[in-house]
Amino acid sequence: MHTKTIFAVLIVSLISVCKTPQTEEPKKETPKNVAEESAPTEDDQFVKATEGFISSSTYQVVVSSLDGNEGEALDLAKKRALNLFIAEKGDSFRATDRKFLKELVDSKGKIVKVSKPINGKTYYLFHVSQPDLKIEIKK
Repeated sequence: MHTKTIFAVLIVSLISVCKTPQTEEPKKETPKNVAEESAPTEDDQFVKATEGFISSSTYQVVVSSLDGNEGEALDLAKKRALNLFIAEKGDSFRATDRKFLKELVDSKGKIVKVSKPINGKTYYLFHVSQPDLKIEIKK
């Protein structure tokens, strides 16, 4: 009888071990170091783009559109560039400057780069380029 008890305990133990679900540890993503996380991405050239003079001959404006409409973005960029030029002139701005600045933006401004959608927005880099633009604006 003693052998039957040992055999029964052995079978019950074996069954309980076999029925215990095996839990697999989830694979952990390799943590990124600070340099990898702060490395610039392709999107940064749009999202973190600076506005203003990027050289003495080029002024940059950044606009975004939810629907990716380039025509609408162009109009918005022209308006923004005009307003920023007026702000650049500051106290030296005269009402007659508005017409000159608008013509400058319309004739020398263009979208130079378009992003792929980033968080649902399409970004546009708009440049107004002309030799000695910075000097011309500051007059």
